[in-house]
Amino acid sequence: MSIVFDRAVRFYDQTRAIPIQVQDAALDALVRETHLTRESPVLEIGIGTGRIAIPLARKIGRVSGVDLSLLMMNVLQQKAARDNFRIELAQADVVRLPFRQAHFDLIYAVHVLHLVKGWRDAVAEAHRLLKVGGYFVVSWHGRMPDSPNTLMRKELHRIAREHSIETTRPGAQSEGEIFDELRNWGIEPRVVNVAEWTEATTPALIIEELDQQLFSETWAIPREVMDETIPRVRAWALEQFGSLDREIVSPYNFRWLIAQKS
Repeated sequence: MSIVFDRAVRFYDQTRAIPIQVQDAALDALVRETHLTRESPVLEIGIGTGRIAIPLARKIGRVSGVDLSLLMMNVLQQKAARDNFRIELAQADVVRLPFRQAHFDLIYAVHVLHLVKGWRDAVAEAHRLLKVGGYFVVSWHGRMPDSPNTLMRKELHRIAREHSIETTRPGAQSEGEIFDELRNWGIEPRVVNVAEWTEATTPALIIEELDQQLFSETWAIPREVMDETIPRVRAWALEQFGSLDREIVSPYNFRWLIAQKS
């Protein structure tokens, strides 16, 4: 099944934040590249706590959104209560959306399709709900494959598999898979590079985040297995990086994958 983020409500905004200048650049590009106006009906799938939808609604006046988690959307409503814009919400699975055909000018998803079982059905739903000329826009996480974060997660997954625990998330496994699926619309999607930046961290901090099970790929691992696994990840990281307190700077990027319905 698709992953529901109820358990992440307490820490989601703090652990999924992107730099404010990147967020602003991403939203400016989204508005520019899809020709949004204040009259454009817009839908975010996997709207969560509104970390993207709220600043977008401030720009264009209104956004609709769906999510499986009522708890996440409750946080969104609390944040939006003081602002003069509209965010219309529905609890729904993105593979079966409760909207009429050809209704939206834009449907977008930010780091969501890797969580969705039947994600190709979600892409088909987007096609059904878009007007002719409307846009489906997706972002994929910009972590580099050789970053310490990526490498340490891979080691965690490897050890989990020794316990017959599969940590692969149920949706799209790569940006390339999504790109290929969108080609089935009979168009060539385009990529808009929005921003590049760097972030500094240490192996010790990454291990702490993994141990706290802040990210969805760790949620399938029982606590007793994590208690056995984390010391092994720590020993692996010490061998790889020399010191767990060594600061390592990693590059990130944010880009939009854009498909227009013809």
